[in-house]
Amino acid sequence: MLRTLCLITLLAGSTVAHAQSDNDSVVHRAFWFSGNGTPVLDGFGNCVRTGSWEALGMPKCHLESSEETVVLSGEVEVAPEVAVATAAAVAETAPVPEPELVVEPQAELVVEPQAELVVEPQAELVVEPAPQSVMSVEPELAVVTYSYPVELITANVYFDFDKNNLRVDQQVKIERAIIDAAKAYKIFKVSLGGHTDSVGTDEYNYDLSQRRINTVVNYLNLRGVQANSTMAWGEEKLVLNADGSENDALSRRVEMVFKVQQKVAN
Repeated sequence: MLRTLCLITLLAGSTVAHAQSDNDSVVHRAFWFSGNGTPVLDGFGNCVRTGSWEALGMPKCHLESSEETVVLSGEVEVAPEVAVATAAAVAETAPVPEPELVVEPQAELVVEPQAELVVEPQAELVVEPAPQSVMSVEPELAVVTYSYPVELITANVYFDFDKNNLRVDQQVKIERAIIDAAKAYKIFKVSLGGHTDSVGTDEYNYDLSQRRINTVVNYLNLRGVQANSTMAWGEEKLVLNADGSENDALSRRVEMVFKVQQKVAN
């Protein structure tokens, strides 16, 4: 019995050794091994495959260790304590895989719509016309022209028969003539003519008419009026009635004439 068991063990060992020698190169190319020939295991105790594992026929991984191995159905199983030790050794020598670069999705860029630009209509520009300076045109003053016509202001001073003294009522007439002449623009000339009726001689009547003139001249001088010319006519210029008879009362007189210049607006 003992011999039978040893024979079986030797056959199995030789089989395993032969299988390992045939598949050793394939396995080493299909899986990662550390520097000491120990396969690199992952966290679950499985061999770490290379990129050529599928092209090499997807071989099985076997573990080499100094510990006992159990071969079941032609496969080599590693004792648990050997697997743990092997994993620790591989972890020390295996290159640390770089941490997977996890690219977190960027937060979605939410572009808020800009507030709508509301352009308020500008107030309508009302350009008021500049007030025109109203030139107050004063009405042109009418050019007033003047004319200076010449007028005669006359008055008859009457005397009593054969007298040359001045009556009061005749003084009033002289005053009125002086006032009217003073209203004129200018007095040019004052003329006096003395007259008598036909009673008496011519020489007497001439002398009487002169004396009557002298009475009026003296009165004018008292009023500041100067006579410019005098003429004694005697009885040459009698005053007649409508029937041709002489009017004695009106013939005894001094004719007084003021020649004045009036100022009249045209």
